[in-house]
Amino acid sequence: MVRTLFANKLVRQVSLLLSGTMLVQLINFGFMPLVLRLYGPTEFGVLGAFNALLLLLFPIAALCLPMAVVQGRNRTESRYIASAAWAAAVGFSVLTLLLLLLFKQHLLQLLSAESIGNLVFLLPLAMLFAARLQISQQLLIKQQQFKVLAKADVVQALLVNLARLLLGLWQSVAAILVAIASFAYLLHVALLRLFYGKAGDSWQPLSVLRHVASRRYWVKLWRTLVRFRAFALFQTPQALLNAAAQSAPVLVLAAMYGSAAAGFYTLAKAILALPAMLLGRAVGDVFYPHFTAAYQQQKPLVAILAKASLSLAAIGLIPFSVFIVAGPWLFELVFGAQWLASGEYARWMAVWLYCAFINTPAVKAVMVLQVQHWAIALNVFTLSLRLAALGLVGYVTQDPVKAVAAFALVGVLHSSVFTLMALLFSKAKQGAKG
Repeated sequence: MVRTLFANKLVRQVSLLLSGTMLVQLINFGFMPLVLRLYGPTEFGVLGAFNALLLLLFPIAALCLPMAVVQGRNRTESRYIASAAWAAAVGFSVLTLLLLLLFKQHLLQLLSAESIGNLVFLLPLAMLFAARLQISQQLLIKQQQFKVLAKADVVQALLVNLARLLLGLWQSVAAILVAIASFAYLLHVALLRLFYGKAGDSWQPLSVLRHVASRRYWVKLWRTLVRFRAFALFQTPQALLNAAAQSAPVLVLAAMYGSAAAGFYTLAKAILALPAMLLGRAVGDVFYPHFTAAYQQQKPLVAILAKASLSLAAIGLIPFSVFIVAGPWLFELVFGAQWLASGEYARWMAVWLYCAFINTPAVKAVMVLQVQHWAIALNVFTLSLRLAALGLVGYVTQDPVKAVAAFALVGVLHSSVFTLMALLFSKAKQGAKG
């Protein structure tokens, strides 16, 4: 039975990425106790605020077009999508830099992120590097080069953590953490190119410049954009709303309670997001092309989505339960007494992120089914509820833990409804094609 299970191509691919992500988790967990004894909650709060702003800007940077690369009908169409995504990323990064040069202080005050200061000028670079990384990853996913992806993840995690530790021994300031976070994306891109030499032949970021004078190229590029316009028109607003939901707690906590409170939240999110984002990404990256092929071949969609979601529910049950039961004790034991408050946040966040973890295949399915407009409507509604719960509970109780708890419970509601919605649309599309 075990031999039959691993003979399945999908299972082998998931297992390959899972093995890589497990190594990444071990590296991150291994370095974290050392790093957190060099940097305090205030420094991590500044890093959290920077990442929150980057998360808000990233969906706009490439208009979510990298996610369309996997759906390209052939290698040429995937190249056109990648070129369009890169052009958008360059344009929006330059625009962001200009806006910061003109209105830096006003923008930081508007976003309650004054603690970042001049480090905010690293945002345009981080946007550009992150977009380039996502394009490269999606091209490799299209080619099913999961071994390359797993290897690059592991080496990047090792190098980034070593940089945090060694530079922290020299000077443990927020600028070090923010600079490493910004250039980590570029390092990841370089590792992908190193481990897969053909990646440079499949697509070049500046390839669009070689075709500027070609009318045929621009006609094909336009047709490609029209075909995948749902990603720019619907997936981008949806991703922006999700990013707002992810970033809001850090920015609100920093504004209401100071950088230290944001630092406690940032650590709790970083620890809990390891299984949620890394294991979820491993399954999601393999599930996405598999579900796309199943949709195009008119295979049963509900069963595929349900099995993937239930598998994640089983995988995540024990690790997330540990944080719910013993979060404060674990954080104090592993990271030191100054991080006890992060464990209190983690208890509530574990419930929310467990549901978000299970929701990973549903997010991919919505893109394939092209029902992003319904996802946007749901995101607008639940984001309003999240922000209201966070702000109101925080204002009334003056307790950041209770504010995070209220925010997390609305997140559970969102993930549950989103998964149900994806299953219903899978059933409807399956019935229509049948």
